[in-house]
Amino acid sequence: MNLSFWIEDKEFKLSLEEKSENEILVSIGKRKRHVSVEFITSDEVLLNIDGKIHEVIINSNSLSFSVYVNGRFFKIEKKSISQILGREVERLRKREIVTSMPGRIIKVFVREGEKVEEGQAVLVLEAMKMQNEIKSPQSGTITRIVPRAGDSVETGSLLFSVE
Repeated sequence: MNLSFWIEDKEFKLSLEEKSENEILVSIGKRKRHVSVEFITSDEVLLNIDGKIHEVIINSNSLSFSVYVNGRFFKIEKKSISQILGREVERLRKREIVTSMPGRIIKVFVREGEKVEEGQAVLVLEAMKMQNEIKSPQSGTITRIVPRAGDSVETGSLLFSVE
């Protein structure tokens, strides 16, 4: 059986090969370990990894696994491939920023074609007598800026696009 898991956005490929009853060969990259398993309860196992014994307790819910290895706690989040890939797709896709209220554009800080960082102010919108910096939700290039300083905008108006 082949599995993939991620630690801090780095992918690891794990291979499990059954050698005999309760014994498996675990491979991560070029490292191989012989592991024998003794089931104590449905949540607790003893692992003999190359001669060293480890007590492992695993609790699960719909979002994560809580794993205790020799008393040390690890939380492992469950993510579908679409959640993992969706994060990358989200970063790469075009985002269109619209206003949630009517107002007037006070200042525009960038021009079309300029690169921006996530959180960088793109323009200032005055609404309800308050000035609000509208920031880029992601790093990228401003592909379109619709209003200019002094323009009035209505709720739902496109302010800018970034990709």
